[in-house]
Amino acid sequence: MFTRYLLTTALGCGWLVLSAQSLAQAEPWADISVPAQNYHSPLSQYHGWKPQAPGDWRQANDEVGRIGGWQAYAAEVWEASQSQSEDAAAPAPHPGHQHHAH
Repeated sequence: MFTRYLLTTALGCGWLVLSAQSLAQAEPWADISVPAQNYHSPLSQYHGWKPQAPGDWRQANDEVGRIGGWQAYAAEVWEASQSQSEDAAAPAPHPGHQHHAH
């Protein structure tokens, strides 16, 4: 039983070696040219966070008051949401049902 296993294994390995040798001699990829790869990491321009000195809070409050306070920020968000909802409200044409003549 063990001899049969060894013989089967040896024949199988011999077949693999012969197949590998025939593939190595053929070299089907010898005529293929591969373009040069030019990789740039997206993190190459990354700069880590650097702490900033705290600013004058009175000046920051005055700036927010000049802009219009929290209501100005709320208006920006509301206007953006309105333009998005108008875009979403317009139904897209569905070409599958235009053939009906009701």
